Amino acid sequence: MKDSRLTPNKIEVDVALGQRVYDHVKERILEGDLEPKDNLSVVALAEQLSCSRVPVMEAMKRLETESLIDIIPQVGCRVSVPNAHDAMDFFALFARVEGVMARFAAERRTEEDLVMFKSVCDHIDSVAATAGGAESKDPSYRQLNLMFHRAIHEMARSPMTSDISISLWDRADFYIKAAFGSLYFSRRVKRAHKSISRAIIAGDAVKAEFEVNANLYAVGADVTKKLS
Repeated sequence: MKDSRLTPNKIEVDVALGQRVYDHVKERILEGDLEPKDNLSVVALAEQLSCSRVPVMEAMKRLETESLIDIIPQVGCRVSVPNAHDAMDFFALFARVEGVMARFAAERRTEEDLVMFKSVCDHIDSVAATAGGAESKDPSYRQLNLMFHRAIHEMARSPMTSDISISLWDRADFYIKAAFGSLYFSRRVKRAHKSISRAIIAGDAVKAEFEVNANLYAVGADVTKKLS
């Protein structure tokens, strides 16, 4: 008799459930109520999401590889506590990679790209104007920031470099949220977005790369200071 636990359908269901748990926990860490050191109950998550503990643990293992979760033997799972020195090193790298993407975008954008990019920037400004304050933990800010950088990546036309940079986005958001409690757009961030946008629209590759580097390096310095 075949073991039904090993059928393709069962495996597919477990994978789908694991993805759902993964998405749920990551969203709570990056946009919601979970903070560094908060404990995560595998049993509670399984009950909340109507699944077994297996997909929950698979999701925890994935999140651990991304340094968002610590799995402590004989203790349980908790949200990772970021290290200030690691944060500064990370943003030094992140700034360079995103800077390269901005340079590519300024060099390679077409007239059609610029129509799209200007529309995206206008939409971001409109939504940000009505989003919550710094203490609201409004998830809109994270989504708007991702929208801004995705638009730049599309104009850059460098899938390989884009994949590398995208793999760093969640880590950047984790550091910022851990340090400040939310991803609220400060006045400096808004000014930086304007400067980056103007440089790309003008086709000034050197300026676009510089503005992204300067902004993200400054963000890293602020995060490091807050975490120290």
